[in-house]
Amino acid sequence: MATPDQTRPETLSIHGPIISSSDLDAHIALFAAFGLVEAGRCDRTAAETRAIWGIESDGSREVTLATPGTAFGIRLVQFIPVGGEQIRDPSRGSDCDALKVIDFYAPDLPAARAAIERTGFLFKPEIAEYDTPEGRYQEAHLWGPDGVVCALISGDAGLFADLATVRDRLVSEPQSISGPVQDSAATLAFFDRVLGLDVIHRYGLEDASFDAMVGSTQQLRLRAWNVGTCKREPYFGVIDYGLPAGSQRSLHAASSPPNRGLLGATVRVRNAAAVAQAAGVKTAQVAIPGLGDAVIATVKAPNGAWYQALEILSA
Repeated sequence: MATPDQTRPETLSIHGPIISSSDLDAHIALFAAFGLVEAGRCDRTAAETRAIWGIESDGSREVTLATPGTAFGIRLVQFIPVGGEQIRDPSRGSDCDALKVIDFYAPDLPAARAAIERTGFLFKPEIAEYDTPEGRYQEAHLWGPDGVVCALISGDAGLFADLATVRDRLVSEPQSISGPVQDSAATLAFFDRVLGLDVIHRYGLEDASFDAMVGSTQQLRLRAWNVGTCKREPYFGVIDYGLPAGSQRSLHAASSPPNRGLLGATVRVRNAAAVAQAAGVKTAQVAIPGLGDAVIATVKAPNGAWYQALEILSA
């Protein structure tokens, strides 16, 4: 909670994921298969990159992708020189404290899967089918370049009337950005205090087909909290797999630039200075390709993710 002398930060909307990429063309091709198009790009100097990310480098390249007709998308960042380690290992699906999955709603999962695989990106053979109090869902995972996981989620169309903005295409906008955590309470407190975001949905799940898709050899007793501005727009998933203490490897240290993978997310805020004050960081003023000039605050959360709060000055 904000103290009396602080303004509680206010998130206006969640734009979507930020990916640290070793190969921009590969990620552009991947997300083109999910319906996203390029909205802008730029090259950054070493000084600009340091001001934004707090790291020493020779600079960086940025590409912004957009789901047409929406305010949502994905930002790709390539740090120069290209290097670093891949944050996530496909053989260790239950590792925690780093973002893992970008969810897309697919009205027809088999058709969407087939269309995406025709572009050369293959899904894992396992498909999870599980029940929740709201209804029955199907889910398929694709491990893309740099260990970025994309999920197709499907079910009765009525389930998604309030869970996605785009519901009449092959897939939706990036619907959610989620990852398993060891300390859900600390992550939820961060969202409240630093980004002014609340829990908008909770659910639980115990299903062997989901365990197989994740790649866990132990039974998962999943609990999840979705955090955002509303369920119809992109939100953040905070996932507790319910595994015994000490059985998961934490990726919190590895989930930092210039390491490669699903690094964080972009949020639009009313006042970036309020976010910076709450997090104890400094702001910077930069141009974000495809989004405009902005004051930004970049903060790392207990879940290992980097959240970039943008106060747009001019689009």
